[in-house]
Amino acid sequence: MVTIKGSLAIVAMLGTMIVSGNAMAHTTVMSKNTPTQFSTRDELEGTSGFNWFSIPHGCGSSHAHGVKNQPVRAQSIVFPNGADSIAERSGTKESVNLVDYIEGNPVMTAKPAINSLFKKIKTLNGPVPSFISHGSELTEDVRAFVFTNGKLEDGLLGVIPWSASFPTFKSDSCATALTVYIAIANYCTNSSNENDDDRSDIWIGRLTEKFNDPDVVSVDFWPYLRVVRDLAKNPLPEGCNEGFEIGVYPSDAAIDAFLPIAGYWPANGNHEGRGDHGDHKH
Repeated sequence: MVTIKGSLAIVAMLGTMIVSGNAMAHTTVMSKNTPTQFSTRDELEGTSGFNWFSIPHGCGSSHAHGVKNQPVRAQSIVFPNGADSIAERSGTKESVNLVDYIEGNPVMTAKPAINSLFKKIKTLNGPVPSFISHGSELTEDVRAFVFTNGKLEDGLLGVIPWSASFPTFKSDSCATALTVYIAIANYCTNSSNENDDDRSDIWIGRLTEKFNDPDVVSVDFWPYLRVVRDLAKNPLPEGCNEGFEIGVYPSDAAIDAFLPIAGYWPANGNHEGRGDHGDHKH
């Protein structure tokens, strides 16, 4: 089986800031209310969930009150489900091998739903560590969504529905949760001028070779959801004490391959030839 090896360490303070920071002003996975918690992005292990990405504002350099930002015209999303994804033990510098902790991949069989914001929806496939879906072993899966031909005016809330399946935790592991960090880009203008800070909002938490402008990249903030262990049905083994959490991120290579959209900074070309799976118009 192909494994996912961690290669990035983030100090405990930064990890806390990434998860607990105010995400209301950012594009991320929408929080939801539950009977026991009123702001959660948790999914129970081994389940299939219906989620939403929220777009709370258009692109702009300040997002200050009274400043009109550019409308969002396109969006792309990259999941951390490739073999090169970066996994770590949360709050430490310890990289981990996900195959030792979970069955399956962080996000499996992801599917975008039809929405009213974008006229064209595309899914991009690519290789992933092998997993079982409906009795079949799969080694390729959806790695990214691409939404184009849209116009979300600033001041309106955009909601992007999607579904996916989530992994289970191995019974002999001490992992209690998996935070799944997702790369998201909102594109507003096709300007290649790096002085135009309203050209895009890139929510990826760190700079990459292509996405190298801190004026539009949300360094230290990641969109995320958490897959939590069902401790009633899958208790921790003896010796784990309270256990620990793991985080997984898409690699720089995956971000630079799947996140760009033709016609928007910093794309040079388009997604053709990188596993386009579907092209849906509505």
